[in-house]
Amino acid sequence: MKTYKARYELKNAAKDKLEGNYAAAVMICFLASFLSGTVSMTVSLYVPYTGSAVFNAVVQSLLSLTLSGLLGVLDLGIALFFLNASCGRRCAVADLFRGFRLDAKKALTVSGARALVSFCSLLPLDFVLNVRSLLSGPAFAAAAAVSLLSGIGVYLYAGLGTALSFFLMLDFPDLSGSAVLRRSFRLIRGNRMRLLLLQLSFLPMTVLCVLSLFIGFLWLTPYRNMTYACFFLDLMNPQEISSKTRCPLCCTTSDSR
Repeated sequence: MKTYKARYELKNAAKDKLEGNYAAAVMICFLASFLSGTVSMTVSLYVPYTGSAVFNAVVQSLLSLTLSGLLGVLDLGIALFFLNASCGRRCAVADLFRGFRLDAKKALTVSGARALVSFCSLLPLDFVLNVRSLLSGPAFAAAAAVSLLSGIGVYLYAGLGTALSFFLMLDFPDLSGSAVLRRSFRLIRGNRMRLLLLQLSFLPMTVLCVLSLFIGFLWLTPYRNMTYACFFLDLMNPQEISSKTRCPLCCTTSDSR
């Protein structure tokens, strides 16, 4: 029988594994956010405004989707850093750009799929907000509620389904991008609620970080990423009667006794 760690155990493990790596973890998370924000802002400044609100909204949406897919490759480097750190392997800030060097085509496939999922989950509500002037009060409220529920449904199925795809891509380098995405859906099957509750458990700390003028994210973001890495390792190596455990990244079998 497989038993998984509780949320507090995963978070405690994340804190332990960050010891000695916190400075580099803060730097890689900050650098990723800075680069993504700078590139997105710079590109958006050069998008000409045509005067048509609908056309401009479409262009902005497509541009945002494209940039999310390209910049999402940085998330592979972040996953590599925290997975290495959680396994006691060497990790460095330079890991951030490994996604562009390891297998750029595969990384773009996975990143593009994740960006598309995020785009589709936000699209219904974004559309309703853009046509708000065409809807009356009750109609707008109803449309907003339906679009919000639709977006949540997309996230619960596809968002959580692809959440571990970069970890799997690193653990199974021989798999194609589509195969990685399929395996991610299989891996999360039966564990969606565990992952969702784990994500929601960071919500109070997120609010505090916002109140601290976002300074708190320098501490929270590495902590959260390490917890997700520990969650992945827990799924791959659940506690069970068998004395054999599999070590991700090296794909070897070791005796746990």
